[in-house]
Amino acid sequence: MSDQEQDLSKTKMQNVEPGLGIAAVERDTGLSKDLLRVWERRYGFPQPARDAQGERLYPAEQVQRLRLVKRLLDAGQRPHRVVALPESELQAQLQLLQAPVASSKQLPGADLSVLDAHLQPLKQHRSHDLMEGLQTELLRRGLKGFVIELLAPLVGRVGELWAQGELQIHEEHLFSELVKQLLHRAIAQLGGAQTAAPRVLLSTLPGEEHGLGLLMVQALLTAEGCNCISLGLQTPAAELAQACARHRADALALSFSRYASAALVEDGLQALRAGLPAGCELWLGGSAAVLRRPALQRQADLRIGTELSALAVWVQDWRQQRSA
Repeated sequence: MSDQEQDLSKTKMQNVEPGLGIAAVERDTGLSKDLLRVWERRYGFPQPARDAQGERLYPAEQVQRLRLVKRLLDAGQRPHRVVALPESELQAQLQLLQAPVASSKQLPGADLSVLDAHLQPLKQHRSHDLMEGLQTELLRRGLKGFVIELLAPLVGRVGELWAQGELQIHEEHLFSELVKQLLHRAIAQLGGAQTAAPRVLLSTLPGEEHGLGLLMVQALLTAEGCNCISLGLQTPAAELAQACARHRADALALSFSRYASAALVEDGLQALRAGLPAGCELWLGGSAAVLRRPALQRQADLRIGTELSALAVWVQDWRQQRSA
């Protein structure tokens, strides 16, 4: 390299826009370093700059695009369809996915100023204050009111803030963990006396990794006096059918996040119908777009709800039918 080329190279290094290193981008987006390198070669994105040591530096706008790509991958999109898209098209695709789903602005009690006030301690890394504020609202509203009126909009708001780059993955995870602790305690306080029918088995199908919605369902059903048995996440369909038989479940409740694919839901239902014991109802809930398909909603052997308030109606209907 000539002296002139070396000087030009040094000038470029000095003019590099500050950015995040690859390890920081991995933590921020949840995309592995190996994956980022593969995409760089295969799709031409991301296109990191290099520092004086030759290490990758990712500008803020590329990190934001990578966050959007991660959301679309979680929703079932394939990398070759989305990685190289500009931010405007990524946003448009996310809006299409989220259009049937109520945003935090559309949910009960979802005044953004109120939601953001509750989340301020999260942004400031004051986890004790965040938990204390949520606990206060739980005591004030009661478990059902807390989950439906405040927690559901808060969960939606956290997702929005993450997609906008205002919350990091570790902050989103902290929020989820604190909420889970709170709900587990509330359920334990109610659960000792909750042995009334219906007996409801709860889980998600393999491929559905989001468990906060399932725990919110369990909390509401417990508050309705149901006998709830949670198997946690990602239970194979054959095992779910067997568990329903062993536990003499009256209903199997499955939760699907907005990122659940149609194939996940439809294949899971087909497998379940082959082995589910007679008399055990299928209750499906969540924000997955496929749950709103008329063809699925017309199926007589399913109860499908896209709002948490539907659970109380299902329990009441089940009890009335058995007492008639």
